[in-house]
Amino acid sequence: MGKFGVTSNLITKIYSTFSEVENLIEKIKQNPYMLINIKGIGFKRADEIAKALGIDVKSPFRIKACLNYTLREYCDNNGNSSIDKFHLYKLLDDSLRFSKEELLYENILVEMLAKEEIYSTSENRIALSMLYYCEKKILDFFNIRKDNKNKKIIDNFEEYLEKKQKTLGFTLSSEQQKAVELINSGEKTLFLIGYAGTGKSTSSRAILELLEEIVSYDDIIAIALSGIASQRISDTTGYNANTIQSLLVKHKEKDFFPYKVILLDEASMVNSITFAQIISKISDDTIFIIVGDDGQLPAIGAGNILADSIKYELAPICKLTKIYRQNENQAIAVIANDIRKGELPNYKEEYEDFKFVDVSIGNYYSMKNSLTQNEFSDMRGENSEYILNNILNIASNYIQNYYDFIKEKNIGKALTLFQVITPMKGGVLGVENLNIELQRLFNHTKNRSLKIKDIEYKLTDKVIHIKNENMKAQTMSMYKSNSTEFMERRVYNGQLGLVIKLDFDEKKCVVLYPNDDMVVFYDFDNIHHLLNLAYCLTIHKTQGMEYENALIPMSFSHYIMHNTKLLYTAITRAKSMCFIVGEEEAFKSACKKIEVTIRESVINDLLCNKDKKIETNSLSISV
Repeated sequence: MGKFGVTSNLITKIYSTFSEVENLIEKIKQNPYMLINIKGIGFKRADEIAKALGIDVKSPFRIKACLNYTLREYCDNNGNSSIDKFHLYKLLDDSLRFSKEELLYENILVEMLAKEEIYSTSENRIALSMLYYCEKKILDFFNIRKDNKNKKIIDNFEEYLEKKQKTLGFTLSSEQQKAVELINSGEKTLFLIGYAGTGKSTSSRAILELLEEIVSYDDIIAIALSGIASQRISDTTGYNANTIQSLLVKHKEKDFFPYKVILLDEASMVNSITFAQIISKISDDTIFIIVGDDGQLPAIGAGNILADSIKYELAPICKLTKIYRQNENQAIAVIANDIRKGELPNYKEEYEDFKFVDVSIGNYYSMKNSLTQNEFSDMRGENSEYILNNILNIASNYIQNYYDFIKEKNIGKALTLFQVITPMKGGVLGVENLNIELQRLFNHTKNRSLKIKDIEYKLTDKVIHIKNENMKAQTMSMYKSNSTEFMERRVYNGQLGLVIKLDFDEKKCVVLYPNDDMVVFYDFDNIHHLLNLAYCLTIHKTQGMEYENALIPMSFSHYIMHNTKLLYTAITRAKSMCFIVGEEEAFKSACKKIEVTIRESVINDLLCNKDKKIETNSLSISV
């Protein structure tokens, strides 16, 4: 196969994957698109091999492979779980470089429908079978639980609530009381929805303490997508918590999770596939509380479960709207919620937890109109450098504390002490450049570093894992005891860690992930695919995280990414202090640019058309 551009390394992978397939070479020559099943070979690579083999450009194998690839890319990149078939045809035309080949596509669709590889979700809309099954399963889950209630927990609820509030040391609002009362009335499922600062954690704690009247402490578990989020909900409620994936792995051999109460936090981050995995492990008797903020960015990946659940009231919903402040000088939640509504906040006031650092171009709009494009571009470039200098000046105040936490072996605190959050990757104020500048500021180690492409890895670097992957790992106790045994652990996109060793003899970078008590070993050859610096992160990467202090650059160079939802999400990552550094006019513009996320989903298709009779395994085909 070498003569068709297949490398020796790839040939080894092919034989390893298809070791039990007879007449393998002949089958690959007939349908090279079967190679897509091999990790690292997508449609484009398989298509190159097919071209070298002389496969007909209109081969059904090629059309089907491209259709699958296009559907997956569309769903993964746009967050949709279904697609209009005519839009799909246009995307196929673009990928295959065809023009108006609807009949060709429809013949393949009919075949895929018959094999249940895709499903029709409504007239002229289709979904991949996996996403269809996931969202249909979610709908069925909520429908089954709707009329299946428990008996009341406490008969004299008002008396219980009065005593409980004295124990808690605070009074619950009427909205928070409603949430607790719904669970007390016997509801098995509840959506607790609230924006930043509305008391979701307080309400969660009150609900879980009520449920402890009928179940034991160890029967209650809180879960979240990220380790930091699960730790936070544990800290604020006092109950055990775990990441979603670690819980799924831990109980993969069981039919159901061994808990009577499960609270899912940061639900806006959870996509269809992950949500379906969770509910498939929840028994009919388990009480399930879903906590989320629908003002934040939607999940990475296909689906919009939280928004769809609220839209169609798939379970009882309690919405928290009152914003709580310990004093008038705390403004993060208020400013964030003003921005969420498209209103300009009082950002120039003096607050103990928020500061706007104005680094503007004077007379921005008149300069823009009077200067040539090149002159104005140069001026904006200079201003970006001024913004960068201000960012570095502020960041320098946290260096000592960062290393103090590391010396105290409080790595979790070090990693969440200070975070720069920016909308884009490129440019002076993008992730890539800011990571270089912040690494230079924070990391003065004299130890040997590892330079791979544009990234330099150093001892004590703050890093982020960027791709879901099974990795060679040890627990911290195994690592400390110099154990020669290793285990395979799943490391997830978005996990924050600290570089604790660069082993140039073994060609390994060793990273500690404190929230998971896990040490992971990265091969030098593959590290740049899996690990990035994390002094600065994109807003999307910080979803579900909380940092003691956060800083957000604000520049018209990021204008395309400026909107209320992104800015709201970024600001609400800060717990104690939020800095916004940059151009005032850019900030004002972002505050008024309301972002409405509309995702196409199987749930929406099915419920929008629930009064129509739709055959889910058929599609309207015009021949």
